[in-house]
Amino acid sequence: MRNKLIIIVFIAYIAVISVGSIILKDREFSDMENRTLKAFPDLSFKTVLSGKFMDEFEEYMSDQIIFKDDYVRLDTSVSYLLGQRLINGVYITDDRIIQDFQYNEKILGDNIRYINEFKEAHPELPVNMFITATASYIYNDELPTGAPIDDQGQALDYIHENLSDDIVLTDATNVLRQWKDQYIFFKTDHHWTYQGAGIGYQCLAYDLGITIPGYLTYQPVYSGEDRFYGTLYSKAPKFGIEGDYIEASEDTYLNYHVEYLDEGWEEDTMFHKENLEIKDKYTVFLDGNHSIVHITSDARVNPGDENDKPILIVKDSYAHAMIPYLAATYRDIYVVDLRYYHESVSKLIEEKGIVRMILINNIDFLNTDTNYKMLY
Repeated sequence: MRNKLIIIVFIAYIAVISVGSIILKDREFSDMENRTLKAFPDLSFKTVLSGKFMDEFEEYMSDQIIFKDDYVRLDTSVSYLLGQRLINGVYITDDRIIQDFQYNEKILGDNIRYINEFKEAHPELPVNMFITATASYIYNDELPTGAPIDDQGQALDYIHENLSDDIVLTDATNVLRQWKDQYIFFKTDHHWTYQGAGIGYQCLAYDLGITIPGYLTYQPVYSGEDRFYGTLYSKAPKFGIEGDYIEASEDTYLNYHVEYLDEGWEEDTMFHKENLEIKDKYTVFLDGNHSIVHITSDARVNPGDENDKPILIVKDSYAHAMIPYLAATYRDIYVVDLRYYHESVSKLIEEKGIVRMILINNIDFLNTDTNYKMLY
């Protein structure tokens, strides 16, 4: 009798899953997996005969099965309970997901060499470089004992030892570690928060000789009420991890204008609240990645002062949350992302009259990205 009951329950379960997956409207995108899902394949004599239809139909059913997100969470949670901590390149702790880090001295060394060579070719141009470790170093005490993750400190030491003495280096890592109990890094995403970026900005401002304006007036633009799960959660979703939230404050004293030169549109804000409705909510800062952006403001500066002239920021996405702070001091900022900007940086500096270049990167980016070869 017991075996019959098990069989009946199993058949009923399969029936519900199958019928539900067919009846319910297909999903186009999975926030959980951060990818587009397979649509119903083309049904024709040719696709059936070739076997293409069945291959794609199997993928379609796998994508459109109901409760799939819950199955993925369950699978990750069970793996965690069984002692597995490294899943799909991320480490799972009780309340945080941390990206793996494997030191690559070849890539890091090449990037530092390209930066040094660029400075050597532009001896008259002041260059600052800002770096910081990521959550895998800031919260390394939360990682499982003996985790085969490399020490970002080794990569940071390499930069300190090999970066040109003509480049002013700001390393915010130690300061951020002092603030680790605050909400300075997201728990399910690989970025830092607006608060973390603010701490990084204060470190950079000191080395730039910037006096942070005291006359600015800020008002919250994101309340932090809506929780979200970031890119790392998509790799290893686990029940019980609390979602993240976006917090940011916009200066209402100064006027700001942002031109997205790669796409030909512009706005009077650096914050895009509409992006809270999409998966990658970090794109509320400067609308995410763009090849080249131009930001101007009516910041109060002394005539003839450097802050009144154009500067260039070469960056990764960590800079997005920091740039709003810099825009309150520098009236004219060009922002370039070498992953997408493939024009001559030297020509841009000459044409726009750039008087300072600031490199803003996290150590994981410098350790993995190969686009600094485009810095010429």
